[in-house]
Amino acid sequence: MNGFQKPHVVLVPFPALGHSIPFLDLASLLASHGLTVSYVTTPANVTRVQKPISEALSSNLDIHLVVLPTPVVEGLPEGRESADLVPRESVNAIYQLAQRLEEPFNRWMERQLEQEDSGRGNWAPVCVIYDPFLEWVSGTVENYKIASFRFYTSGAFASSLLHSVSCSIVQNALEKEGESVVLSLNLPRPLRFHRHEIPVDFFDPDLSQPRMQAFLRRGQSIAKGGEMLINTFHELEPAYVEHLKNLTGKPVWAIGPVLPPKFFGGAAKVSERGKMADISEGELVRWMDSQRQRSIVYISFGSHNTLSEQQTNALARGLEASKQPFVWAIRVLPGIEPATSDSMDLAKRLLPEGFKERTKERGLVIWGWAPQLLILSHPSVGAFMTHCGWNSTLESVTLGVPLIAWPMFGDQHFNSKLVAELGVGVQICQHRDGIPDEQKVEEVVKLVLNNKSGEEMRRSAEKLKEVARNTFQDGGSSKTDLEAFVSEMHKLQGVRNGNS
Repeated sequence: MNGFQKPHVVLVPFPALGHSIPFLDLASLLASHGLTVSYVTTPANVTRVQKPISEALSSNLDIHLVVLPTPVVEGLPEGRESADLVPRESVNAIYQLAQRLEEPFNRWMERQLEQEDSGRGNWAPVCVIYDPFLEWVSGTVENYKIASFRFYTSGAFASSLLHSVSCSIVQNALEKEGESVVLSLNLPRPLRFHRHEIPVDFFDPDLSQPRMQAFLRRGQSIAKGGEMLINTFHELEPAYVEHLKNLTGKPVWAIGPVLPPKFFGGAAKVSERGKMADISEGELVRWMDSQRQRSIVYISFGSHNTLSEQQTNALARGLEASKQPFVWAIRVLPGIEPATSDSMDLAKRLLPEGFKERTKERGLVIWGWAPQLLILSHPSVGAFMTHCGWNSTLESVTLGVPLIAWPMFGDQHFNSKLVAELGVGVQICQHRDGIPDEQKVEEVVKLVLNNKSGEEMRRSAEKLKEVARNTFQDGGSSKTDLEAFVSEMHKLQGVRNGNS
């Protein structure tokens, strides 16, 4: 086939697993609705996306991989082109990388247009969907008279708050009261947060830092208007979905939960997203099968958070005291993943002496990446101790698993506040430097899993699970919004065909 005969959309994610995974799932979702999708990545990330894209192709989904050359960035080691692959002090290099992708992306776009202009087919996209951290995409594709849409991988509540914070900084309107901040600018109602709950240090911001610049651009992007897609569903945070519509004055397509099309037919089929685990899925499932229903607490703090020895010890002692079964995914520092380190050496350094032996009958430690959807979908899992990254939050809500929150940075404190207000989450600690109280860990784990006081939380989680699944049924809010977006793509294709 010469070129693309169906509407062709290009997806450009920010280089971090928490962003690239929902973009991958969006690619499959759009392709399953009859669109041609090109997914943009860099060489070091190809191995991470190749398997899900290959599986999509085997299901006759029309997805293409676009690999841009990696720009040179000072301080970014070769092959470390994702935020989860660099230590915290090097994260500014990832934001610089994201900005410098503009030039290679521009060259790729020019080649697509040249092929179309030379009569070799319809190669140019009808639109580009991009992460709002990459605001340069909008200007680039506007030069080619191609539509662009932002895809917000965070929820409506967090996106609204990030917008308020960013605008408050730029307008010098941040309301500070001691160690607290009151956010009111461009919000339906004022909200109070501790300074540690704000994504970056807005009390004394260094506006020259690439990370700060990226947060400001992302936060203010909503005010620029334009249609947007967002990874949430209307029923989860209706006031803030409507608020975003009012802010932009344009359509806001709430198409979440954005998960692989196979998900609602069986999460185990889509368990491998991102990296390989250090345990086979068969071994993991057999272990979980041996535990009582709703008895396991699953612990994972995402792809960016590494606990210190002190944090790990405190958490381990609380877990041990709870006497509840657990699956604990422990992330190690970038560059010393299990492939190059002996997990027993890591255990001796991070965990209390004798911990693994004392908990071997009811505890399973996974070093590094864990197949999260597979774990959360298992009937033996009854709670999820999490950093409240939006992907993890949405997956837990969709699977009806209550959350035990330890938000650390970014939008995670906002997400923790949301799940608490929804009655499906309770917080045990906060901030990436916080030390959890061992007794509180024990009490909260028992509360959520088997205490009568936790019954209401478990019921609320089950109700949200049902609501989330109904959003993609006929007439459901997310299915309706997704179909409206796909229809818009066909209209753009029709305009192009009419003008050719």
